[in-house]
Parts: sequence; structure tokens; C-alpha cells
Amino acid sequence: MKKIIALMLVLLLLTSVLVTGCSTAQKDKDKGSQQSNDGQEKKLTGEITLSTWGSLEEKKMNDDIIALFEAKYPGTKVNLEYIPDEYTTKIDSMFLGNMAPDVIYGHPKYFASWASQGLLMDLTDKFNETPELMDENKFNTGLYEAFKYEGKNIATVNGADTLLIYYNKDLFDAANVEYPSDDWTYDDLINAAKKLTIRDDNGKPKQFGISVGFDYQGTEAFVYANGGDLFDDVNDPKKVLFNSPETVEALQLMHDLIYVHKAAPTASDNEVLGGGFDTGKIAMIVDGVWSVVYRKNIEDFSWGLSTVPSSDGVVKKIPALYAGYAIAKTTKNPDLAWEFAKFMQSDEAQNLLAASGLITVINKDIAKSDEVINIKGAPDNHMLRVTSLEKSIHNDTMLVNWDEFLVKAFDPPMQQFLNSTITAEEAAKQVHEGFEQLLNNK
Repeated sequence: MKKIIALMLVLLLLTSVLVTGCSTAQKDKDKGSQQSNDGQEKKLTGEITLSTWGSLEEKKMNDDIIALFEAKYPGTKVNLEYIPDEYTTKIDSMFLGNMAPDVIYGHPKYFASWASQGLLMDLTDKFNETPELMDENKFNTGLYEAFKYEGKNIATVNGADTLLIYYNKDLFDAANVEYPSDDWTYDDLINAAKKLTIRDDNGKPKQFGISVGFDYQGTEAFVYANGGDLFDDVNDPKKVLFNSPETVEALQLMHDLIYVHKAAPTASDNEVLGGGFDTGKIAMIVDGVWSVVYRKNIEDFSWGLSTVPSSDGVVKKIPALYAGYAIAKTTKNPDLAWEFAKFMQSDEAQNLLAASGLITVINKDIAKSDEVINIKGAPDNHMLRVTSLEKSIHNDTMLVNWDEFLVKAFDPPMQQFLNSTITAEEAAKQVHEGFEQLLNNK
């Protein structure tokens, strides 16, 4: 009898150990599920808000990405805050009212401003805990540097788009001029633009070889292409470099195309012409590669892409506009916000972003896939949107008041230069001194 009782006690003890072990294993599994970094097992619940701007096409693209995310994570809800106008002003107001979106789409210069005010989550640990995001074979990880503030990661990235030359093949063919190429020099550009400019017997312009904009992006495209720089380091500026021979030469080229060679329109010429590149009246224009999607339905002429030319022997740089997703520090659901911001770099989201034609995504393989490059209406050399990133440099200097630099120090002298009331040397000097003053007072 004693043996039977002892045996029963042993069995009870074993059962208790097994049950306890199973319970502990289940708890460990549940705990591991909560701590999972890949998002596959993590139980996410609740709601967050994503803010974006853009066209209705972009809005639909974001709606589609949200639908994919919610299907992958049942029990979650992502509300799209679509702000097509005065985006940063409205986001600023939302921060002030403690009603900021959880995930915020934007450019690095916006994020730098908000991060400097302590309004964004530091995502550095999140990046370090997610090795896939640091895979250089999969992602163009060089873009991450533009999304750092004081050395800390402040956003995930959707991609970048370079500024390139769009050219009208039909106009080039009619003038018997060779298409632009990556090894074109300033002389090649000038000669082609002159041959592609047509006026009637009364001197009224019918067609121009190129359109030159003295806005920041248009100017920057020529400055960078000619080896000029704005600062010593666009991501961590310490010294202004605007007043350089390379910059002055680039500015002089832009001026001369309008006023000396008469191959680019003035403001009054634009009014007389009554149409731009998309109407077939201008042979070349500098624009972001995101505009491919808006020009894919052009049927009146064929067009292509090229880089902005430079002087002989100059190692050109190509400005690019970057975009990504930051997280407000006030979010009440940081886990869900991070998973969604990270999801924007997932294959599913990157495929949708790339297919829109509006962004050259950070995922290398998806960016150059046939589905993206060979979209209907794209030019034969559409792959340039990808290869041009190899020479790209961040479009916006990472200064919390970068817009102030442009409004106060860049725009006034460049407007005078556009009106030909000051020289290229004077314009470069004034911009340089204005940048220095603001940089020293930051």
C-alpha cells in the first residue's frame, strides 16, 4: 500500500512539473511574441494615424498600403490624415495642440526641425534591433544618414528621387541634334539649346531649347552638376562653400542661356510662348524624376531623361529629394506606430510605392524591377532614375531652419540675378554671406 501511495505521489509530482513546464513555455512563447521584431508573431492592437500630402494618386497608394498592413495585423486600424495643402503648418499646429499624427510622412528638413524641438521618437534602438533594415544588399542604406538628427535615427525611409533633364526627342530629331548624354559638357548643352530655339520672322519665340529656373532646386541642379557645393557636409554643415568658382560658373551658364544665347525664356517669353515642356514648346527642362508618372500619358511626342551637364573634367553630383516616416513622441501606441513606419520599407509597401512611379524606393531590387522601370509611357532610359542615385547628394541641407536660409539668404539675390541686375559673382557672394550669418547664429 505504501508503495502504491509513493508511486501516486511521484506521478502527481511529474504531472505538476509537466503542467508547470508547459505553462512556462506558453508564457515564454507569448512573451516572445510580444517582443518579436519581425512583426510576424507580435500581437498588435489599437489605432494610429498616418499623415501625408500629395496627389489623389498618392492618397490611393497610401490607402492601399494601409489595407495591406491592416490585413497583416488584424485588430489594428491606421487612419490616413490627408493634408494636401500647408502640410508643415498644419502639422506644427497639431503638435502644439498635442494632436500630432502618430506616423508622419515628410522630408528630412521637416524632421530635423521637429526633432530639434524634442517632438519625434528616437528610433536608433529600433534600427539596431532590426538587422534587416541595415542590409546594404537590400536597401540603399546611404539614405539613412539624411534621416538622422544629432546622430540618431529619426525616420524610416521610402526612397529618393533625383533632379534630371527631361528632353523632347522629336524636337531633337527635327533639329538633327544628338540626344543629351551623361558625358555632355556645358558647350554641348549651349550648342544644342541654341539649335533647338526657334523664332518667327518678327522675333517672336515659337520654341526654346531649354527652360532655366532660378528657384532653389533648379539652381542647385546646375551647381551640383558642376562640382559646386553649398556646405562642407550637407548632413552636418559646419562651413559654407557657396562662393566657389564652380558655383559661379554654373550660375553664369544659367544666366547666359537666357540673356546671351537667348536659348531659354525670360518670364515675359514664357507668357508669349503660352506653354512649356509638356506642350512640346521647350526641348529641355530640369525636373524631378517623380514627374515621370505625370508625363507618362504624353502622346504628342517622345521624351527621354539625362543628367545635367557640367564642365570638362568635373565630377558631378546630382541633387535628390528624400522622403520617409517619423514617429511623434506623443504617440500612445509606439509599438504599432513603429511597426507601420517599418512596414513602409517592407516588400509589400515598397512594391506599391515603386509601382506608383512617384518615388525611387530604397529597396534596390524593387527600384529597378521590370514592373517599375517599364511602366506604360515611361522613357526608354527610365533606369536612369535608379543609376543616377549613385551620384546623388541630399537636396536639403540638414538645418532646422533650412527654409529660413532659402527665404532670407538665397531667394532675394537669386531673384536679382534672374532679373540680371547683379552678376553671378555678386549673387554667389551674397548667398554665401547670408548662409554664413544664419549658420553662425543657429
